[in-house]
Amino acid sequence: MGLFDRFKKSDKKEKPKEGKIIPDDLDIDEDQLLLKEIATNSKDRYERATAADQITDQYVALDMSKNIKDRAIRLIAINKVKDERLLRDAAENSQFFDVRSFAWERLGENNKSIAEIVINTSKNPHVDEIFDKVADEETLKWIAIEAKDKKYRNLSIAKIEDSKVLYDLVFKAKDKSIRKAAVLKDSFINEDMLKKVVIEDKDESVKMAAIAKIKNEDNLANIALNEDNAKIRSAIFDRIENPEIIENIALNSKKADARLDIVKKIDDEELLSKIALNDDDKIVRSEAVKKITDEKILTQIISREDDRFVRQIAVKNITNPQELIRIALEDDDQFVRNHAITNPALVSEDDFVYVAINSTYEDVAEEALGHVTKEENFIEILKNAKLSSISKKTLDNITDLETLIRIVLANEDEEFSLQALNKIKVEKCLVKIYEQGISENISVRAVSLIRDQKTLTKIAREEDAWRVREVAVKKIVSKSVLKEISINDENEYVREVARKRMSL
Repeated sequence: MGLFDRFKKSDKKEKPKEGKIIPDDLDIDEDQLLLKEIATNSKDRYERATAADQITDQYVALDMSKNIKDRAIRLIAINKVKDERLLRDAAENSQFFDVRSFAWERLGENNKSIAEIVINTSKNPHVDEIFDKVADEETLKWIAIEAKDKKYRNLSIAKIEDSKVLYDLVFKAKDKSIRKAAVLKDSFINEDMLKKVVIEDKDESVKMAAIAKIKNEDNLANIALNEDNAKIRSAIFDRIENPEIIENIALNSKKADARLDIVKKIDDEELLSKIALNDDDKIVRSEAVKKITDEKILTQIISREDDRFVRQIAVKNITNPQELIRIALEDDDQFVRNHAITNPALVSEDDFVYVAINSTYEDVAEEALGHVTKEENFIEILKNAKLSSISKKTLDNITDLETLIRIVLANEDEEFSLQALNKIKVEKCLVKIYEQGISENISVRAVSLIRDQKTLTKIAREEDAWRVREVAVKKIVSKSVLKEISINDENEYVREVARKRMSL
């Protein structure tokens, strides 16, 4: 039921309920309703004002002051209201701030009257003058919370010193800068309130301001344990110095993020070791491992840790070459082995030779081989490497004639033997290798490297294998020898090669 409905006459009389501003059985005279109609809807402004001025019913006047858009008419109406309860209703419920201000003034509450103007008006000299008169901090709080112009909100918070007012304000103001300004006031010191701000406020800058003023480290720790914002947690941990509190968070917090953040603040290796060995979260463990230098602990972590990323970090911090060699040879993860063999602490060529020889992992052995420079070391690896692929990769770095000859004579892998043979330049050695008759392919390759014409001629005349004779013929320059072979060789292809050589 609206107020208009109440203005309709009713035969039923009821006693007003206690506390009600407008009784349910309100009886309004018809002439008052007519005047209200004219004051509200007449197109003639003078006629509207005259009708409003003739209204005597305070309830009609109250309704008009709360709802009519014409400023002059509603101010005439509110001036008709004398009853204190009706004035208070207008002050609290009118949708127009000028009515509310006038009603408060009539009630003798000048601070609230001024506040209505300040709250709803842009900053200007006239409003500045009346704002300067406001001293009541509850009124200033109201302005700080509600003022449309931010300048008045800032001026109000600057004048408030009462801690209780500030405590109330900081949880009601929508403007984060006002909330922050409240927290920063010298009188805002209650740690429970500061803690409440950090927990409940949504703005990072407000939370930071509150954190900066909290001195009780237990309070800080309790906040951090439930804080989701990493930046806020970090700021809190920067303020905690008590090692027992730090250890408790690091070992017992249920939030992995909180444990991770606190680890970044810890330098105590004993505590870091506990975290690295026992934390449930691999990211937390890895962060702890980064800061550990005790090699016994690092070795223990590598032997116990399931996560290869954590083991890799541990390997990076090891400086003992023998431990690095062991890891490079034994760890079952490729990346961990790689971190071991590439660790800057491993510098001795003898150590790399040992790894190249003994590793059963080609990636590790090849990396180790890349650090070898001495030929005698390459020869040792050639002879002893567990991986034949690594043995073969040494050949590019070997020029020792005896070693090359041994490879060819052993002929354990013909392709490898041929590669070694290609590096032999000593004629006598090439002839001796040919004479060994190791294999037809080796004989062909050896003869192809011989330059001595007498030797080549003998091979072309006496060798049983036509492929060997052919390669010898290709290097003979004597026309008479070539003519002889072109006539007498039993193989037509060899004869044809000789004939072509004669025409050159």
